[in-house]
Formats: sequence, structure tokens, C-alpha cells
Amino acid sequence: MDEFARMMRMEGVRPLGDAAAKPRRVPKQAPAPVQPPAMLPVASGPVGHAWVDGVRARTALETALDRLATEIREGRRGWATGIRQDGTTVTLPANAGAAALLGTADRQSLRLMLIGGDGWTFVMHPLMGVATLDEDPVQGG
Repeated sequence: MDEFARMMRMEGVRPLGDAAAKPRRVPKQAPAPVQPPAMLPVASGPVGHAWVDGVRARTALETALDRLATEIREGRRGWATGIRQDGTTVTLPANAGAAALLGTADRQSLRLMLIGGDGWTFVMHPLMGVATLDEDPVQGG
């Protein structure tokens, strides 16, 4: 199991095909308070990324692919990349559907799939079936 998969299991996220297994939660220690950098505004409200699995992960992938297709049609830049276990990257076809990309992920043994565009990023760990689709943080100045 790679480091990312181990971390996700510790957080209670289970692989898609492992419906019967109960995830094991590791108790967390309270984090020490961190001072934000002086030039970045302090966010008001919850900050973070929500990882989803199962059908919701597939829906997030389809949503990311729809956003990517729209951006490309409008002449904006977007990208789709896969990362193998050994760290090498693979350019994924931006016009492929979810099933084609998941098939590619399986054949190429991809550990991560990254899709992004203007102000948003999608990350998926295809072997575990977990994904997140978030707006990029706004850098204030």
C-alpha cells in the first residue's frame, strides 16, 4: 500500500470494493495553533477539502470532465494528468469519458489522477476510489 492510501485509510476512507470492512480511525492529537502568513487573509469559516468515495467520487470525476470540456471549448486551458507509482506522469486525454479514464488508470497503474482548469482542481486516487473537487484557494494581495 502506498503512503497516500495508508493515510486515507487512517482517515477512515475505504476502497470502493471494500464495503463490508469497517474503517479504523486512528486517534488524532490536537494540532498546535498555526499563525497564518501575514500577507494572506484569514479565512472565516471551515477550510479544507472533502474527500468522497463510491458513486460520489464517480460523480466528481464526471463533473470535473464536464468542466474541463467547457473550458477547452471556451478557449481556456485545462489539463488531465495521471501519476504512476514510480512517480512518472502520463497525459490523460482531456476529451475522454469517466469510464475511459478509469480504464486507463487501471491499465497504467495510476496512483493519482489530476484534472484542473481555471481556478479549480480535481484529485482522485483511483485504486481507493476517493476523490475531491475543489475551487483553488484565492491568493489575496
